[in-house]
Amino acid sequence: MTLNHSSLEVQGRNATAAGRATPEDEALTQLNHSAAPPVESQKTPFAQRHPVLHYIGRLFIFTLGVFIMSLGVAASVRANLGTSPITSFPTVLSLATPLTVGTLTILLNLFFLVVEIVLRGRKFPPIQLLQFPVALAFGFFIDLNMSWTGWLNPGNYLMQWVWTIIGVLLVALGVYLEMKPKLFYIPGDGLVAVLTMVTRIKVGTVKMCFDWTLVAISVVLSLILMGGLEGVREGTVFAAFGVGLVLKMIHNIEERVRVDRRFD
Repeated sequence: MTLNHSSLEVQGRNATAAGRATPEDEALTQLNHSAAPPVESQKTPFAQRHPVLHYIGRLFIFTLGVFIMSLGVAASVRANLGTSPITSFPTVLSLATPLTVGTLTILLNLFFLVVEIVLRGRKFPPIQLLQFPVALAFGFFIDLNMSWTGWLNPGNYLMQWVWTIIGVLLVALGVYLEMKPKLFYIPGDGLVAVLTMVTRIKVGTVKMCFDWTLVAISVVLSLILMGGLEGVREGTVFAAFGVGLVLKMIHNIEERVRVDRRFD
């Protein structure tokens, strides 16, 4: 027997009037349900319905990222195999002066912000002045985590490497969370972005030159101020490559999850 859509509707109405459901009636119901669009697809995105809450959520993720980065920096400093390039300069100076790593990180990042403003001139976006409180928060979190990790004193070379690797993982995760909301820059990253725009060189190349310049300056300072390598060691080289590799892995995992969801 061949049934078309209109015959299903007629039989469905007759079955409803008789107070019983036929197989054809159930087929019509399923057909109508499958034709209707999903309820979820008709919803307005959360960011449009609750813009304030959405912004607060992004700000929370950004702040969490900065905090995790600072925890990774503290772990690297305590491991005593050399910190990441961006914090190698403050670490070396902290060993030769009474100033803390966090305070010197703030001063260095404020210098980076001034250089950004000079390079961009009138084209500098006023919103990027918010890098100033970001630098303050980053330095504060570093000193806070340095005090919390005062107990950490690796007893041998193997444990030093364990904590160096943990530090690199934390810094990479922090950078990922900092970048995800697309709100602000930490001034060091902001200067890399400005140098990329000014020189028109690829960001990866600029970042590599920027990092290794900081490492070279830190090595020279360490040799001059302390007569040897302090704060810049094999862990610094590992961090220079390791953070980027871990970030790439995180992005690959994120992309794979996004693709899998499309086919669910």
